Amino acid sequence: MDEKRERMLKSTITQSNINTFAVSPCFSKEKASLVRPFVELILQKRVSGIITDFRSHKRGNDYSKMTEFVAQNSLGRNRYKDVGCLDNNRVILQMGPVAYIHANYVSTPNNSKKFICTQGPMDSTCADFWYMILQENVNAILMLCNYIETGATKCAQYIPIEVGQSLKFGNDQEITVTAKLIETYKFPFKTNVRIQITVCEIQLGSRTHTCAQYHWLNWPDRGVPEADMVPIHLLKQLENEANGTPIVVHCSAGIGRSGTIILLQVALEIIRIGQRLNPLDHYMTIIRQQRNNSVQTEHQYLYVHQVLLFYFKQKGYLDPAILSRLEQFKKDYLKVTTGF
Repeated sequence: MDEKRERMLKSTITQSNINTFAVSPCFSKEKASLVRPFVELILQKRVSGIITDFRSHKRGNDYSKMTEFVAQNSLGRNRYKDVGCLDNNRVILQMGPVAYIHANYVSTPNNSKKFICTQGPMDSTCADFWYMILQENVNAILMLCNYIETGATKCAQYIPIEVGQSLKFGNDQEITVTAKLIETYKFPFKTNVRIQITVCEIQLGSRTHTCAQYHWLNWPDRGVPEADMVPIHLLKQLENEANGTPIVVHCSAGIGRSGTIILLQVALEIIRIGQRLNPLDHYMTIIRQQRNNSVQTEHQYLYVHQVLLFYFKQKGYLDPAILSRLEQFKKDYLKVTTGF
């Protein structure tokens, strides 16, 4: 591993094509006025209205737009046969024995290839996953599932779990992944979220590359974590880590938890560039045109709203007169998402 890169990574850990989205910058002092109409609409709709909005966007697979996915279904490279991969912006592998991987580029307002959204690697696709990491010069991976959840395999072990351990994948083009550093991420605030960082060296022939995986250990499948500053802080950390290269994000299918994080990032970028924030189903529709069926559940969709409300309150963007309504929304949100 390059020593300068290793020192930079360790310091960071211990310190805590055409873009689909149009950009029109304005001054940051206007942000409060730009988010307040969005917040007012949320509070008017209430939790029940936001759920209704989400349910109005039906999920499905148009297999005429997923021809390579269909062709690969019998070849063992798709984790779920009902979770399609769109042809229009899928990642095409230039190395390894096959060109196909269940992965799509997803744009945000600031970057036409901000994310690569992919399924959790399978035993038969771990090598392909690492070929993609090398091909795209990926510096940061976000893993949002665990290897086994509720007794079911959600992801193959594609990364070493002990420092110094190496895993080898592929046959003709063998790729070696070695863990150089494993640490728990230290947030600058109190949270129940646990994230482990593994810094790996990837070697293919004479080429070596260093990459950091951020593993969110306790995000429940089809559930949601506490709606605090964690995802916003983490996304900023990943942006810094990525340094302009695509951030690879995956859960098991690569659409639910992964799509949720991407939707939040899109909303944050809209605010940063000074645009008025539209209802989130507008952005969800755009994301789904790139990664089919992104954001799987109404709880995940609600979670993005609640995180944004928490963030706006923390930033002082909101009129104090609405705080009681904000608290009622939070109570309704918790009742729906946790039952309490």
